[in-house]
Amino acid sequence: MHKNLTAICLGIGLLLSHSISFADTVTHLITPLNLNAEADYQLGQKDKPAILILHGFLTTNQFHTIRSTVQAFHDAGYSTLAPTLTLNINQRKQSVKCNSVHTHTLENDVTEITEWINWLEQQGHKQIVLVGHSSGSLELIAQLAQNHDPKIKLAIFTSLFYLSGPELGISQADFDYATEALKNHNNQPHKYSFLFCKNNYYATADSFLSYQTLNRQNVLNYLKALTIPNYTIMGSADKRYKSVGLNWLDELKESGTNLIVIEGANHFFSSEYEFDLQDRLIEITNHYFN
Repeated sequence: MHKNLTAICLGIGLLLSHSISFADTVTHLITPLNLNAEADYQLGQKDKPAILILHGFLTTNQFHTIRSTVQAFHDAGYSTLAPTLTLNINQRKQSVKCNSVHTHTLENDVTEITEWINWLEQQGHKQIVLVGHSSGSLELIAQLAQNHDPKIKLAIFTSLFYLSGPELGISQADFDYATEALKNHNNQPHKYSFLFCKNNYYATADSFLSYQTLNRQNVLNYLKALTIPNYTIMGSADKRYKSVGLNWLDELKESGTNLIVIEGANHFFSSEYEFDLQDRLIEITNHYFN
């Protein structure tokens, strides 16, 4: 009886220690920015690549689309790293509001992504897959346009649109104001309209303008220039088509990316479409690495 109880306790202890070893919050100093960033890291099978999964606009690695994506890859045996971009906040853990002071730039975000890729390489991962959601996809594309790391073997973008254009509510007046402010070295925060932040995106001029480079044509050009296999997964019921038009799907396909459309899914692949997204992600990755 005592022996059985001891064996059960030992078994539970081993299971607990095993699960803890698979999920760990790591802190990494982003040296060029002098900021500590955090990520959730889960170790998988050694013969499989590591998957870096990046969240969308102003959110964190705890956003539900990211959490379910991480879980799907982990269940399939892959190592996963899900960073939270600092947005110039040391060890940021919470989503940032529109009316917070935004001093972060696209260049900062690209630097952080590059640092996390280097961190994965330092852990011994020889093959890396990049997976982004929404603006996270855009920031991965921007990183790939500037860096050519041979360890990055595949990229998968989900809910991929762009950040700048009058159809998205970016006014010429806002753009002109920021351009003039930057020219005059005036970096005081100002209220802009940016994505779902309507007239209350409180940002410095260089922060606001940095993301405006990710306009429709530039995103398509970046996609066309990619030299690694890449896929784009979109939901057919994404409300952003009302702004950008369904011809965005045609333009994505013409860019050379492998386009997959999940019928009925919204921008976040909510409800049952979460499983459709997971199935596609694992199918694509397994195709290249199994």
